[in-house]
Amino acid sequence: MNTIIASAALAATTMAASAGGLLIGEFKLGDHPDGNQNPPPYGLRLDNVMGPGVATFSIGHHNDTILSVYDDGGVISINIKGTLFGGLINDVGGYVSADDYTIDFTYNLNVTDEGNGWEVNTFDAANAGTMVNMTTLESTTLYGKDNAAGLVFSFLADGHRLDGDNSSWVGRGWVTDNADGSAAGSGSQDWLFTATTIPAPGALALLGLGGMVSVRRRR
Repeated sequence: MNTIIASAALAATTMAASAGGLLIGEFKLGDHPDGNQNPPPYGLRLDNVMGPGVATFSIGHHNDTILSVYDDGGVISINIKGTLFGGLINDVGGYVSADDYTIDFTYNLNVTDEGNGWEVNTFDAANAGTMVNMTTLESTTLYGKDNAAGLVFSFLADGHRLDGDNSSWVGRGWVTDNADGSAAGSGSQDWLFTATTIPAPGALALLGLGGMVSVRRRR
């Protein structure tokens, strides 16, 4: 029986590995309720990037955006991938125009484990990704941008800006479409989203096997 369990654990670990290394955490993302331009709700804001004006993009609209954390021999990376919906907004809580966008953004360098999550510090052009308009196929490259303290992005279980909550996962950080990390212009360009943990494939596989073992023992 131990051989079977060991084999299952090895298979689960293999499934969790990817080009980014070993998958150590996976989270489903949603819009943060305390965005400064809500409504409409959003998880990414890009003022004056897709055109002049305030622009927000909902992560929860399609509900398929995933944040994955990988460990490649001690080098941690964070990938955000899925489908966003949004665009320029008006002054009555709606959109001037809106489209679907794919997002694939990776923090490849300067990611540190903070105990209750991860942070990215110091600008590096390797921390970047693309947003692609699914109608026009126009692609926009985004880069992580640091603030005055050098912080680029944080993903922590600290309930940031969630009243009465100090443990839910929240992601926030700054972005720009300038490859040198300089500000994209006036307004705000940043992530602000909530997240829920997706159970690890390995844990699910072993739980399933444990159930099978229990049934066999009862028989």
